[in-house]
Amino acid sequence: MATQANSLSYAGCNFLRQRLVLSTLSGRPVKIRKIRARDDNPGLRDFEASFIRLLDKITNGSRIEINQTGTTLYYQPGLLYGGSVEHDCSVLRGIGYYLESLLCLAPFMKHPLKIVLRGVTNDQVDPSVSIENKPWCGFGFVSCHNPTCEKKVPHKAFYFKCIFLLLFTLRFRG
Repeated sequence: MATQANSLSYAGCNFLRQRLVLSTLSGRPVKIRKIRARDDNPGLRDFEASFIRLLDKITNGSRIEINQTGTTLYYQPGLLYGGSVEHDCSVLRGIGYYLESLLCLAPFMKHPLKIVLRGVTNDQVDPSVSIENKPWCGFGFVSCHNPTCEKKVPHKAFYFKCIFLLLFTLRFRG
């Protein structure tokens, strides 16, 4: 078992997703300090916490420690397990935020990843789900939404789909 003494250490929230994904792939624990420590609202944002919960769902045996203020995160990755997972994404970021990392992790899972993501289908920052589908021919995407249930979010320029299901299955052809 790895201890916090031999973990990789970083400061700041830059490249948080990439650090967690690479930590998961390499099996090396990571400690990230001073996450927005000087900000008026310090610590992890809701969408980052949601991403960490998603990592916990697709792995087996991960250890996650976050301090009271959310400014320090310790992540010891477990084994990439996969399987059938459902996750409610934060409405502050689009589903593409989560999907980019899942595309990196899915080929290394013990079981094929079948995931249902619920949340914002597109926004001004993250790639839309239809863009994610193009370069990966072996991946299957199914989206279902009820167009009568679209709501304009007043402080953002994107639509929230009340019902959005994304089925992401990875199968190798050999």
